[in-house]
Amino acid sequence: MNVVLPKQYRVSKADIVIYTVAIVICVVALTVIITMQFLGEGIFHTNKIQIATEEELLRLRTEFDNMFLNQFIGEGENISKKDASKNFVFTSYENTDNVEGNYILNVHIPEFNIQDENLNKLNEEINETYKRQVSDILSTKGNQTMYSVEYASYIENQVLFLVIRSNIKQGNQAQKCVIQTYQYDLENKKQINLEEMLEKLEYDKNDVQNKIREEIKREENNSKSLQELGYPIYIRDSQSDIYKIENSKQFFVRNGKLHIIYSYGNESLTSEMDFVIL
Repeated sequence: MNVVLPKQYRVSKADIVIYTVAIVICVVALTVIITMQFLGEGIFHTNKIQIATEEELLRLRTEFDNMFLNQFIGEGENISKKDASKNFVFTSYENTDNVEGNYILNVHIPEFNIQDENLNKLNEEINETYKRQVSDILSTKGNQTMYSVEYASYIENQVLFLVIRSNIKQGNQAQKCVIQTYQYDLENKKQINLEEMLEKLEYDKNDVQNKIREEIKREENNSKSLQELGYPIYIRDSQSDIYKIENSKQFFVRNGKLHIIYSYGNESLTSEMDFVIL
C-alpha cells in the first residue's frame, strides 16, 4: 500500500504581508479599546468651543449695552411667585432725581419674585448694596455725582438670569462700572456657578479655560501697546487667578452665547472690562 503524504505548504510573501497587517490592526484596535476604558474619550476629544469673531464680538457688545431695559423679558412655567401680580423679576426701588450741582440719579433696583429663601437673602443683599450707595449720594452735597443702576433679566436654558450694571462718577474721578450677575437654575431650584453652567452647555472646562487665557493674553498685549503709546489704560495680568473658571463669577447666557465678563471696576476705579464670548 502506497501512502501519499500531503505536499508541504509554503507561505507566500503576499500571505505573510496580509497576516502581518491583520495582526497589527487587531493589536491597534485592542490598544484603543483598553485606552478608552482607562482614559475615556479624552484622546479623541473634539473642541466644540468657538470664540466669537471680531465682527460678532462687536455686535454682541452692542447688544449687551442695549439689553438693560429694567424689566424681565420672557415667560416661565411652574415657578411659584411671591406676588402673583408682578413678574419674576421687577423693579423694587426707583430714583431718577436730578439736583443740579449735587447729583444725577438713574437708579432701578431689581428684586426676585420667586418663593425661595436663598433668593430672599439675595434680594436683601442687592437692596442693601445699591440703596446704601444712593443714601450716601443723597447725604453728600457740593460734589457732582452721576449714578445709575440698570438691569436685564430673562430665562434661557431653564436658567433665570439677572444682570445688573451700575455706573458712578464722582467729581473729577474716573468713572467706575460694576457688573453683577445672578443665575438661578429653575429645574433644581438653586443658584449655579460657571462650572455648573458649562456642564449644562456640555462645554469642556479645559477648553473654556484655554480660551479665557488666550483672549485675556491678547487683551493684555493690546493694553500694553496702548500704554507704551501714552494712553492711560488698565493693564491686565493674564496669569492672575481671577481668570480661573472657579473664580469667574460674572457670566450669563444670551441667545445661545455664553458671556464671561471680567469687570475690573468691581475691584478698581475703572470702567474697563473684558468679555470672553463662546
